[in-house]
Amino acid sequence: MLKTLVVDDEYLVRAGICQTIDWSERGVEIVGQADNGEDGLELALLHRPDVIITDVRMPYMNGLELIAKLKEHKLDSGIIVLSGYDEFQYAQTAMQYGASTYLLKPVDIEQLAEAVLKVGREAKDRQSASERLGLLSRELGTIAGRFWHDLLLGELPNENALREKLALLELDPADIFPLVAVVISAAKPEESASLESATALQQQIIHHAEAHTLKTLACLRTSPRQWTAIVSLGEDADSAVSRIRSLGEDLAHAVDEISIGIGTQATRWEELHVSYDAAASAADRASSGHARVLMAGERAEDGYRREIRAALAYIRTHYADNVTVEKVAAEVYVSPTHLMHLFRKELDKTFSECLTEYRIEMAKRMLRDPKYRVYEVGYLVGFGDSKYFSQVFKKMTGMPPSEFAKSQ
Repeated sequence: MLKTLVVDDEYLVRAGICQTIDWSERGVEIVGQADNGEDGLELALLHRPDVIITDVRMPYMNGLELIAKLKEHKLDSGIIVLSGYDEFQYAQTAMQYGASTYLLKPVDIEQLAEAVLKVGREAKDRQSASERLGLLSRELGTIAGRFWHDLLLGELPNENALREKLALLELDPADIFPLVAVVISAAKPEESASLESATALQQQIIHHAEAHTLKTLACLRTSPRQWTAIVSLGEDADSAVSRIRSLGEDLAHAVDEISIGIGTQATRWEELHVSYDAAASAADRASSGHARVLMAGERAEDGYRREIRAALAYIRTHYADNVTVEKVAAEVYVSPTHLMHLFRKELDKTFSECLTEYRIEMAKRMLRDPKYRVYEVGYLVGFGDSKYFSQVFKKMTGMPPSEFAKSQ
């Protein structure tokens, strides 16, 4: 049955509409009558009819105002407007407000019946389409969540399945890479309430990412007290480090009692779980006392000993040279053995690992720039042997330098 509401300030008009036709024979149920727009709106929200027949001029709230209010409440009823005024402006305004059709008084009752059936069927079709769209949207949300969750865990689908999911989710790798995982974590279990509102947190992340010309592709819960955002760095990846750090700092200021870890850049699907692992590790290292932001492989500067800060600064400045632990130790006034011990203790890495990681990060940056030749990049970042550079690069990124450069 098509549920229909009649709103008109003239009793005889309402009675004529409701009583002249056997509506039930036509599959129509009159669910209510109102003599003004205010009561009509209340009945519409109560019964949610498929069709609303309304006059234009009524006390308290006219028909045009009623239509506008119905749209505000997202009520997708078909609307038939009646009026004894044949000026085109009424029809034009009613249609602009969302009316389905417009009839002049005195109404031909058969014409009205046909209009009710036509408008009612259209409304039913819209409602069915909306329900299907809502179901599809929920299904896509579930598929997307599982897709990103699997990638964060390093569970990459086969090539055909990956292609199908990318098409279904309308994701083009050329538009979204490089990606970075950002882990937002409550520092203590009792502080996990800070992360309870998924919608609010997602809105915060999206808002701050957009402010830094970054795009959030997904935000999902990865543990009871941890959320992970997958952020696209956009075209200007060279400035990504400062922008992604700014994003983390903005989030830390916006949401209380959280720690934020920022992962490494992923330029392939296979690298996303590495970015996530690095981000989670960085978040774990962050202070549990107040919100802090740490990037992959980093500790807060005030958490490093003076010797480590100086050694890292030396690496950043001289990575292209023949850097040795003996040379750096002499620069920071400690013995090589003690410096290696400090790297293990402070960074949970060897001196050589830190130097190599920085050189590879700089190599990746150069390989994204077409002005650098692949064969020369290894030498430019401090590797004296191109074959050894290729081996190390592939081990750390999953592909040789030449393939990495082509993928950019």
